[in-house]
Amino acid sequence: MLLLAFVVGFAAVSAEPSQICREAFYKSGLSTNYNETIAHAVHSMSVEGLRLFDPMASEQNKIPTVNQDLSQDQKVLNYAPHFHTSTDFATSTMNMIDKILSTVGNSKDGLGPHWSSVERIAHVFHMWDLWQKIYETSWQEVLASPPEAPTCVCLRDTRANGIKAAVEWVANHYETGTPITLLNRPIPKLTDAQAWSVWKDRLLHYYTPAALHDAAVYLYCVTHH
Repeated sequence: MLLLAFVVGFAAVSAEPSQICREAFYKSGLSTNYNETIAHAVHSMSVEGLRLFDPMASEQNKIPTVNQDLSQDQKVLNYAPHFHTSTDFATSTMNMIDKILSTVGNSKDGLGPHWSSVERIAHVFHMWDLWQKIYETSWQEVLASPPEAPTCVCLRDTRANGIKAAVEWVANHYETGTPITLLNRPIPKLTDAQAWSVWKDRLLHYYTPAALHDAAVYLYCVTHH
């Protein structure tokens, strides 16, 4: 991946954009590890999450995501699928928890076999929180000053720019552990407050202005062009 060498395992998955794309990314203010930050923001994106940024979003999108059924050979989908919940409970929060816990013990929540129930809940709500943070901050800035067409053309080519490879890294590592970031660092099981302090720090890793900006620019490009 472009300029990404922070760990051997992740850096081994490399892609090199063209000079035109590198210049467009620089002009748009993307960070040097944009593929990492964007992959984290979208690896479990759903149609419902995408509708924060495009109310008309459907499964006819081209956002690479981890397959919700990791028992399948294809670990990464070429689109963000629906995240359907029931209406059995009165609030969306309880219906989301119902959705999460209803998949415990099978391979159909896109996280693999190593996550505890509380870890699965933390992950889902973390992603929704991150999307909301992107929407409330950098998304508004990008709407006011949109990226130019060359940037979007280059960002949508996720195979060439390394974004899809980074999502594949996440999918592969879900089969062996519970990666919260793409930094390949071990993390304790979420069993007590001390462990939560580590998890909280890792969950906030991609809440920096640069990471939020990267994600907002990408989401603009896939929803406006």
